[in-house]
Amino acid sequence: MAAMKVHGGVLSTATMRVLTCLHEKELEFQFVNVDMSTGEHKREPFLSLNPFGQVPVFEHGDLKLFGK
Repeated sequence: MAAMKVHGGVLSTATMRVLTCLHEKELEFQFVNVDMSTGEHKREPFLSLNPFGQVPVFEHGDLKLFGK
């Protein structure tokens, strides 16, 4: 199965909560930085992960989870 990925910003508290939980569970994942200062979260290809343009997005294989 594909590795878990977390797409988010390094200054995002919502992203940090997800990363903290993954670290506490000692799960392997890949962090994909989304540069929010340049508006990367409001452009493709990020909008294909989360049409609301918000971080974080959790991706594991075909499963994609995001908040609204």
